Amino acid sequence: MTRARDLADSADKDISGTLTVDNIVMSNDMTVADDGKVIFGAGSDLQIYHDATNSHISNATGDLTFDVAGDIKLDADGGDIRLLDGGTQFGKFTRSSGDFIISSSENDKDIKFAGADGGADITALTLDMSDAGAATFNAGATFGGDLDIVSSTNARLTIND
Repeated sequence: MTRARDLADSADKDISGTLTVDNIVMSNDMTVADDGKVIFGAGSDLQIYHDATNSHISNATGDLTFDVAGDIKLDADGGDIRLLDGGTQFGKFTRSSGDFIISSSENDKDIKFAGADGGADITALTLDMSDAGAATFNAGATFGGDLDIVSSTNARLTIND
């Protein structure tokens, strides 16, 4: 039987089988080889690993919560933050030539801006992707400056009292 104090020197240790430890205090890095996983939970519920190309956090049960005292930063050097459901992309955030782009990835699906008003969920603005991005404001729009209507064909402004 190996006791904790027998593992306390600075030499590398090779351990096969299961190592049960009540408390780990590390003063240096822990290195896990490619495809090796750090697994949490009785059913391998949460896994953190790196294959030869990508890094993964896999959560098999429940929600994954990030609770931090500071900001949450997403730094994608490729310029895209992709949103997927069941492996299918439904939207993304992109940085292109300094522009910030929010886009729907599904054909003819809308982009909606929603929130709560008086305890009810409401959609304040809908960008209709099946109509070339036509905007529909739920309860009108207020402009702090000029309203310009530019069209190469017919332009119409209707004012209802």
